[in-house]
Amino acid sequence: MTIKNEEQNTNKLKYPKKLLSIGCDSDGNTYINIEDLWKKELEGKDSKMEDKWYKSADDYWKGVEATVDGMLGGLAQVSPIDVVASKLFIQDFIKGTDSRPPIDMNLALDCGAGIGRVTKDFLLPIGFKNVDLVEQNKLFLDKAKSEIFKDDSRVENYYAVGLQDFKFERKYDCIWIQWVIGHLHDLDFIEFLKKCMDSLTPNGIICIKDNCAKKTFVMDKEDNSVSRTEEHLKYLFDQAGCRLLKTMVQPNFPKELFPVLMFALERK
Repeated sequence: MTIKNEEQNTNKLKYPKKLLSIGCDSDGNTYINIEDLWKKELEGKDSKMEDKWYKSADDYWKGVEATVDGMLGGLAQVSPIDVVASKLFIQDFIKGTDSRPPIDMNLALDCGAGIGRVTKDFLLPIGFKNVDLVEQNKLFLDKAKSEIFKDDSRVENYYAVGLQDFKFERKYDCIWIQWVIGHLHDLDFIEFLKKCMDSLTPNGIICIKDNCAKKTFVMDKEDNSVSRTEEHLKYLFDQAGCRLLKTMVQPNFPKELFPVLMFALERK
């Protein structure tokens, strides 16, 4: 599905009225509503990587240093706090509960992996036997492969492709998606979630960790991403056929940052 087709089919997303409020961008400009954002920001062409929406984000990340500080926008100091909360969030699924058996720990997928920070500090230490990385920027993956995981065979595959074009080849016990969904158009996000669900092991889960806007969506003109509200995200989860299992707010982040929420999902 191309952006060109998406532009023609955007109206198929019947946004509830509560999501059709005025939004803004990081330059102070406003959008009538989320439909107005997509109408103004998307330029349909045959190839998604040539599309303005995805190309702008790709161009931004090509200029970012391949370090933890670069991955976190100059906020490397929040990485340990981030990892602690992620470990706490996933414990119920690793240990299992009265209503849900433990997930297997054979294979995880790190989406929007960058140089592999989440894999190195979180997914491997909590016990996943193997992890695959998917990341649009090949230079980030090259650093992960040649330096960070040079002597670690537990990282098996390095997929240099955007999530909107990623084709799953394996089944995963956990698909971890952190600080990347803002780069996906709503319809591409829904389609990606559907692919994720089709690529889970029988008891697998999808985990999303990302910024959440407080009152309405905010478009970041620097890296070409959109921060959605919690309500907006839950609407998209529902449209994709996902059941929400757990939500948690990331604690102890600097107050000037967007709130960061974690969501665990499975197929309805």
